[in-house]
Amino acid sequence: MKHQSILGHLPLALSLGLLASPVLAESLTGGQVLQEFNLVVIGNATSSSEVDGRSFIGGTLNGGIYAGHPSATPASDYAGLTVLGDAGNVQVNGFGAVIGGNLTNSIINSGSSAVFGNASGNNFNGPAYVATNGGNNFNGGQDASLANATAVTASTSTDFGSVLTGLSTQLSQLADTGSTVVFDPYGKVTFNAVANAGGVAVFDLTGVDTAVFNAHEYQFNLNGATTLILNSDELTPTISANFIGGGAQAIGAATLWNFYGATNLTINNQFGGSVLAPLAAFSNYQNIEGGVFVNTLVQRGEIHLQPFNGQIPPVPEPESYALLLLGLGFLGVISRRRTSAYPA
Repeated sequence: MKHQSILGHLPLALSLGLLASPVLAESLTGGQVLQEFNLVVIGNATSSSEVDGRSFIGGTLNGGIYAGHPSATPASDYAGLTVLGDAGNVQVNGFGAVIGGNLTNSIINSGSSAVFGNASGNNFNGPAYVATNGGNNFNGGQDASLANATAVTASTSTDFGSVLTGLSTQLSQLADTGSTVVFDPYGKVTFNAVANAGGVAVFDLTGVDTAVFNAHEYQFNLNGATTLILNSDELTPTISANFIGGGAQAIGAATLWNFYGATNLTINNQFGGSVLAPLAAFSNYQNIEGGVFVNTLVQRGEIHLQPFNGQIPPVPEPESYALLLLGLGFLGVISRRRTSAYPA
């Protein structure tokens, strides 16, 4: 899904000088997205729960509490909540909000905000810019310069759909490092990690993922691994397993589940690790110990702040390959010259 631009909601953009601003924010990489955000939804989201860290919604948003733990949230140019479409009935507790459409019946408790549609029935406890004031409490005052704020510039700098889909595809192509899953007769699955030299353990679940997701309990043996990447091509997984022994919290920051084939994904119990499913309609009914990066969201459990601290194996850009080949060719020329100058 291509993100609509916030500029499309700015009838006063020219008079405010936003279109002429020379400041351009750089697009985030996949790894940066996993670090800076607790939640990214490419499309629409509804929530009756809380997100501890920073959130981005590419469509519309209804409900939820965001940036619940600002002191623990990694630094970023983005607001605590960025919504490219309309938002309503939300509460933001840190870093303010950038709303591309209308904002209704919401509370921004902390940070600067910018709303590029109509704002009505809101409490802004930090400074705010609104394009159309439909009746709000501006407890932090109004500031037109916030239309050009860093968080506004950042808000449309990254095509999250493209970045997350690219990351998911990249991870899906990683070779299994020899990690295994063991099933017992009582519905428990034990994940035995085997890491490469960089500490990364890759699980290719494609041959067993249906059985894994139907299991009742998960146990993890890291065996020295510092990063777990689990790849699945299952189309519509529903996961209700319990992570035994506090495993969900223990592995949360080091683990990335890559549901690269999923179009619908449901998690019914507490879940450990970040969820990457850029094509999926995602629903959670208990807490997620890690980030959530999905296509659409129905949130019924909390999304806890455990920024991914594992390693993403690098993939050279096409330009890098060209430079590498050029360098190898140059070295070959030098080698041939040396061979001719100093015959055996």
